[in-house]
Amino acid sequence: MLENPLLIPYLLGALVVLQLFVLVMLLRLSGRVSRLFQLIASPVPPAARELADRREASAADQKKWFASFLAEDPARGQLPKKEQFAAFRRWRKEKGMNWKKPEGSA
Repeated sequence: MLENPLLIPYLLGALVVLQLFVLVMLLRLSGRVSRLFQLIASPVPPAARELADRREASAADQKKWFASFLAEDPARGQLPKKEQFAAFRRWRKEKGMNWKKPEGSA
């Protein structure tokens, strides 16, 4: 049946090489998955935390400004919200509290 006596050792060797190849690929895949899990579990970077803190401070400033805007003229509190915010935007512009647009932007 088998004329070549080395056929069985060759087949077994090929099978071992194939198993080693699969093992190496599984180890590489496992390493990549563990790196992804580390990225997911990593804490918030300091730069992102600093940006969030600045946004919170900016929102607090806006609330203070809006409160002082309403305190200047109590009748402003009686306006509909849409008109209140439009008047607030004008008030901020008059006080120089708006962001400046860069030159050349639309």
